[in-house]
Amino acid sequence: MQQRRSRLRERLVALLELPGDVVLDVPRATLIGSAELVVENHRGLVEYRPDRVVVKVPDGRMAIDGDDLRIGYLSPDQVVLHGRISGLRYVPPEGGGA
Repeated sequence: MQQRRSRLRERLVALLELPGDVVLDVPRATLIGSAELVVENHRGLVEYRPDRVVVKVPDGRMAIDGDDLRIGYLSPDQVVLHGRISGLRYVPPEGGGA
């Protein structure tokens, strides 16, 4: 049932040309050079170290690797990271396949 509802939402987003990240409850990551990363629609920080930050997102986690990473801004729906960003990857939830 939920999978069917999800497909319906995806079709509606395409038909009405709505921003998918807002309607479908998915994160948006904007990397500005290698010095700043903006993650919207997050669910909190899981890990925070100068060389690694892990952000919880609606369907998994986002791992950011780099050097001298620090939080420039944090709100309930957005986090801005500064530093030398060398990697960004999506980590699916445990037991969620892939």
